[in-house]
Formats: sequence, structure tokens, C-alpha cells
Amino acid sequence: MKNQQAKKIPLLAMAGLICAVSIGTPQVIFAKQASSTPKAVTQPTKNNKSSNVEIGQKCRIPELKLKENTYVLDYKQSEITGDNIQDNVILVGTKEKLNGKLDTYARDLSIIIQDGKTKKYVKYDWIFKGSDGKMYREIGREPNLIIGDYTGNKVNDIIVTAPQGGNGGFVDHLILTGENLNLKDVMADNQALYENSQAKFSVKLPASWNGHYKVNPISGAEADKVMPFAKHVVQFEYVTKDNKDSEIMMMISVFNKTDWSRLSNEDGPPVGSVIAEADGMVYVSTTPQSNPFDPKSKDGKMFDQLYQDLNLNKSFELIK
Repeated sequence: MKNQQAKKIPLLAMAGLICAVSIGTPQVIFAKQASSTPKAVTQPTKNNKSSNVEIGQKCRIPELKLKENTYVLDYKQSEITGDNIQDNVILVGTKEKLNGKLDTYARDLSIIIQDGKTKKYVKYDWIFKGSDGKMYREIGREPNLIIGDYTGNKVNDIIVTAPQGGNGGFVDHLILTGENLNLKDVMADNQALYENSQAKFSVKLPASWNGHYKVNPISGAEADKVMPFAKHVVQFEYVTKDNKDSEIMMMISVFNKTDWSRLSNEDGPPVGSVIAEADGMVYVSTTPQSNPFDPKSKDGKMFDQLYQDLNLNKSFELIK
């Protein structure tokens, strides 16, 4: 790994302002984890005939008490529950009108399954915990459904992709199994939690990162060599498939507020993006400006995918 010791780090750029097309373009290769922590709301209904479902139209299912501005965002028919009968899978969200047209962003994302046999509905609300500790409903720009057997149990799973927009190319993912109408986030238990008690923060890493990264925590004088004025630096490095090399995917630095103010006001490229502030300390993330590998290579594609799978604003949390 090439240590970055310059006062301004030219190969790193502020998170969310990624310039390289290979990183900035969302790629979905069977998304491997929900970047948020969802919550299920199960609402079985009486036997009813399947409602007419049309993408782009309002979703009206009286039993579920949906908001008036709830729209069908995507719709699939597939066997989900394990009884060999086709089920209806509906992705819904709320939309507002802007200048007379519906916004491309949808909020309050939920997944609705109508059991093909019983005609009952089950609704799963995609909810995540923000870095401030509060719970929020998921949003996405033109989100969509993918149906496939992700878990290998010969029963189709529900994969939801929710592009977040902007130049960063971030895409939130949710994977649900719906066997017997028991909706469950299949990747929730496979996320790795990195905690640094000295720097007082934690990061919930995507399940897709497992086996592809290593962490390099640095403190004190050594941290200052990597990032001037930093009290702590934690480098999250992608490890190549042959295990012979590694490159930084993300770096989190912790500064005294006064030192950060001095550093951020200097001339030159931005050092990073502020994630949080607490107890006189500032937490800053720095990410690659471009893919260090050939974007068409296996390592290049994996680097892009892992970068996109992490939504730091939703996975970072301060430790008290």
C-alpha cells in the first residue's frame, strides 16, 4: 500500500464528489446487502382478488392504509413464498409533484407481497437508522426490483436497488426472503461492524466487503504523518484477488476542531467530507478520486462495486 503523506492528498477526493466515470456510474451485480437496517410491518388482509397493478400509477390497497400519494414504482410476478404459486411483488413509495410533474425521487419505500394462493398482503417498510441515531424511511431515484435466488435455497428472493443520485453513484440495496410470507432481510446478520474505541466511532460495513478488505488503524504521531493534524486515521483497504496488493477504498480521519478548521481553510484540493462532529472533534471521510485498477479488470469491477455498496452517511455512528 502506498502511504499518502502529502499535506494535500491529490489521489483522494471529498466523498460524494467522485469524478471517475467507473466509480460514478452505478453498477448492480446482485446487490449483497442492505445498507440500512429495515423494519418489517406485516399486515395480512382478508381474501381479496388481486388488485390491478400498473407501474407509475397510484397504489390503492385499502387494507394497508397507504398514503394518498403512494405510487407503484416497480412490479413483478414470481413465486416467492415457496408454495409453487405465482405471487405479486410490488415496490411502492410516495412521490410529490414538481412543476406539474412527478419527482423522480420516491420516498417511504416499501415492498408489498400479495400471496398468490391466499390473496393476502404483507408489507415491509424499508427503514434505516441514521448517523444521528434517528430512524428514517428509505428514498431512491427510480428504484427497482430484481427477483432471483440469492440465498441458494431454491426459492426466489427480492432484491431492491435504490440509487441515491448525485455524482457519487451510491446505490442502497435491500434483499428480502419471503418464504411463507415471513419477510426477512437476509443480509442483516452478515454485516461486519468495525469499532474504534479510541477514535469513538463505528462503521457497519456491507456484507459484500467480507473477505475483500483489511483495516489499518493509525493514531498519534503516525496518524499525523498520513494526514496532517489528524489524531486518528483509519484506512479501509481493498485487497486484490491474488492477495498481493491493496488500495484505499475509504479513509476516516479524526481532527481536533481547531486543527480541522485550519486545514480545511488552506489552499488546494479538499481533504475530505465531514461526517460528524462531537466533543470538539471532527470526523472526516476521504475516498478515491478514481479507480486505482483497470475498471474492466476483475479487481477494478470489484473495487467499484464495493465502493458503491457503502453508504457512509447511514453506516457511520459515534460511540459515546
